[in-house]
Amino acid sequence: MSTPKPYLDTGTSPYIRLSTILRRRTKPLVAAKPNGPLWIAEGLLRDDRALLVDDDAVAPLSGDNHLSTALVDYLLQRSLQPTDLQDTTLVGSANSLHFFHQVNAKIATAPSDPNVAKSVENIRQRCSHYKDNKFEFLSPFCIDHHFVAVKIVFDLRSPDIFHEVSVYDSLIKGGRRNNSVHRNSPPAKYLRSFQQFIANFCLFGNPKCEVLLANPDHIVEKAVYRSCPIQQNGFDCGLFAFGCVLHLLKGLDVSADIFNQQHISKLRESLHAVFTVTDIGSDVPNPRELLSSSFLSSFFPLQSENDCHDDVFLRLLQDLPNNDNDIDAAPDVPGKGPPIELDVVPLHPRLGADPQPEPTRHRDNYFTTQFIEVPKEFEDMSKVDLAIDDYEESSGVRLVIARSRGAGSRLYFCASHTGCSFRAKFGRERGTLPIIYKQELSNPFHCGEPVPPKTKGRAPKKRVRDKLEESVDHVIEVKDSTPVPKDVMKAAANIQSVRASYNQAYRAIGRAVANGPREKQQASFGLIMSYLKHFQLRNEDSTVKAESDADQRLRRLGICPGIMRRSLQHVRPVLSLDGAHLLSKWKGTLYIASVQTACSNIYPVSFAIMKDGEDAEGWKWFLELLVEAIPLLKMQHPDNRCRFCYFTVISDRQKGLIQALQQVFPDNHHCFCSVHIARNVEKEVGKKVAKHVHALSATFSKRKSDELMAKINAISARGKKYLKGISVNQWRSTAWVDDPTLPPRFGIVTTNMSESVNSMVGDARDGSWLECTNDIVRKMMNRICSLREENYGREGVVDKVAEILERRWKSCSNFQVREVVKGGSQFDVFRPSRGASLPETNGLLDVREQTCECGKWQEHGVPCIDAVAYYRLFETQTLQYIMDNHVSEHYKCETVNELLKENIVPVSLDILDQDGVTLPPNCTKRSSGRPRKKRIRKRSRFAHDPDKSPIICSRCKKRGHNVKTCVAREQLEKQHPAELDLS
Repeated sequence: MSTPKPYLDTGTSPYIRLSTILRRRTKPLVAAKPNGPLWIAEGLLRDDRALLVDDDAVAPLSGDNHLSTALVDYLLQRSLQPTDLQDTTLVGSANSLHFFHQVNAKIATAPSDPNVAKSVENIRQRCSHYKDNKFEFLSPFCIDHHFVAVKIVFDLRSPDIFHEVSVYDSLIKGGRRNNSVHRNSPPAKYLRSFQQFIANFCLFGNPKCEVLLANPDHIVEKAVYRSCPIQQNGFDCGLFAFGCVLHLLKGLDVSADIFNQQHISKLRESLHAVFTVTDIGSDVPNPRELLSSSFLSSFFPLQSENDCHDDVFLRLLQDLPNNDNDIDAAPDVPGKGPPIELDVVPLHPRLGADPQPEPTRHRDNYFTTQFIEVPKEFEDMSKVDLAIDDYEESSGVRLVIARSRGAGSRLYFCASHTGCSFRAKFGRERGTLPIIYKQELSNPFHCGEPVPPKTKGRAPKKRVRDKLEESVDHVIEVKDSTPVPKDVMKAAANIQSVRASYNQAYRAIGRAVANGPREKQQASFGLIMSYLKHFQLRNEDSTVKAESDADQRLRRLGICPGIMRRSLQHVRPVLSLDGAHLLSKWKGTLYIASVQTACSNIYPVSFAIMKDGEDAEGWKWFLELLVEAIPLLKMQHPDNRCRFCYFTVISDRQKGLIQALQQVFPDNHHCFCSVHIARNVEKEVGKKVAKHVHALSATFSKRKSDELMAKINAISARGKKYLKGISVNQWRSTAWVDDPTLPPRFGIVTTNMSESVNSMVGDARDGSWLECTNDIVRKMMNRICSLREENYGREGVVDKVAEILERRWKSCSNFQVREVVKGGSQFDVFRPSRGASLPETNGLLDVREQTCECGKWQEHGVPCIDAVAYYRLFETQTLQYIMDNHVSEHYKCETVNELLKENIVPVSLDILDQDGVTLPPNCTKRSSGRPRKKRIRKRSRFAHDPDKSPIICSRCKKRGHNVKTCVAREQLEKQHPAELDLS
């Protein structure tokens, strides 16, 4: 009986049809099981040993079965050569988890078994060089019958050992808001084993070893799930993990759409066909031995497009013998079941067609001179486009964009020749910012016949469509009227160096203005009332307000969600207020109130948008909205010693806000931001004085405060006089030690939380009032969701406070605590000297009032180091007892959980109705130029010394101002408006 041979379809179809192929082989293959990760010094990818697979490893390819680790390792080795790997790239076996468990277990038995101890020492010697460089570890490991790819970048010389820990799981979508790896998940078990291996064998004898062993979840805390392709069945996880590692090894980024289930299915079927090929003749090499990287890469889109050379394996399959009679006569093999029927097995597109003569190729000398001979680096893709435009103009060759992946990668094809093989790849190298020409992924040769000319010989259009959109947007923002093509042509030439014709600019304006942002934003004002109504219906107890003028033009609106009535009793009672300018056509001012949670996270409370600038009237309207929405703000303080209300207000000393607070919140304590005071001092007397302001605000020590004031006085007496002019009890912490009736600030001496909220909603300020309102509401909702997920499952004192108390507990072991009066509540705590910077001191402590002369206990609500010494040495209490019973509720995770129970219900813009009445506010003509994203914080150096200013007013002849800001002019306008010469 003749030996069966596979049937090769010799038609023009780019597929090979294989049927009735037997699983019998001409010779058995021995399975070489990997003994450990492939990145050991004698790793399998770095020596001459070749992995082989047996029948048991190949058999799962024929059905819906999971693959073996031996087969995945075989494919991984075949896809790379040792020379392809960088010295700092480490590849782990699919069975590396078993190796980690095996060698980590030797640590426990090494002291009692000399052979095991010798084995451990050998492994440590082989791994010793991993302390000398930064490495990248990749592995498609298998755990619990599921393959997962992992990428770990670590540097044992760095204090933070693990720089990147990325997990690619084909069953979990990456890019989620909470993409951290759970500590009980299978990948976490693998990562802990890896960290234990690093500590035991790479960091042995190093202090970092004890740190890693003491915290097994250190690497898990840094691990995140990354976006990767998602499998559509339950058994192809091995090939998905192999594909992810293959792309990472080739320097390609892995994303959800880099390949899909169809590509993996084709790879699985083709691999089965390859491994089951039998008796191909003595003069033809075994296809299994020629299974190459280019064949495996051809099933992945990004990999295949980078493969520009002919593959030996593919040419071999084209030469397989063809005998239909032998196939029909193929019998079954005993013990192996019936023959396997395979439908069309897709291989590389070059397989099915008849061999074609190689077209004549010629090198592109223009491109070689401009990009290859002198390598260039580009900041972004716009610079690459400019370089390509120059190349096209000089060479006459037209290039088109074949694929663009964001702002960091682009592939150009030739459009001047039919079937041309030219390609130019631009992108970033891994870990670098500049964009470069990737020569190894490009082909600077042209082939094929020239493309027929266009009608009437017209040349191809330049790529200007996408480039003109930014120019049109610029003209719309800067010009108050409808843009014209001439404006767009000038803007394109000045901003982007693009030469656009009149017709191109005209069509770009038509696309942008027909449904442009201005028309949509103007129509959105008619939806605001409907939005506020739906918001109030969906969020009970919410307070919403809106005011319009006599012409029904909207002047102001404000929103405070109803959950704030209940939530604000679980935050630190310090309310930060600040304003920011809107950047849309209708301008306006955004007013925002925010607080801090027990975990020191930012928590926005309420906001308002007004037509006018930041003034006393606008602040009064917003504060009245807050009082109506949140009565808790004016609640009496639970501590009877405080003479102010429960909530303290901190601001940036804006004059209108100070006036409004005196009217609306007369019984609440008002504090000033130390950073804004420092900026004012810098304008007044310079940076040398300003750098001491924050320390002066934060210190509770009168001695240190006097020393700082003496330094300031030595630098500038005017600076000291300026600071003395600010009320002490509104910004300096020493006032809280002298006056116990002041409410605590919980260490909040700046308005950083407001600045953070302004940054958080920065993108929202570019849109219309409706878009801004909707974006802020959604950001507030998302903020609550993210904080809830971050705090899920936590109990007791928050981590930051627990660390502070632990440090104080360790530092106070040699303190001395003496009782002042027998049975009293006052104690003297003596601190011995701890070096020249910390001399011996003593302080008086009152445990009944929970106050200390250092001021920190009553300010923060957390026992200071003197209080911890008292509880530890005098009361003999444990640290856990102190955390549970003597720390304020404002630092408990339970308080955060209560705060985040409720959330805001957003409103969809698709359900809103036009009221047909509300109009946008009147806005003055915008000044020329692009609107600023950031305000100019510094004023003129002559602002506080106008007599030295070179500016002289033409009306009153005084220095420091011009005629537009002259006070005399304003008075004249009020007295004789008709006589004022406006010329």
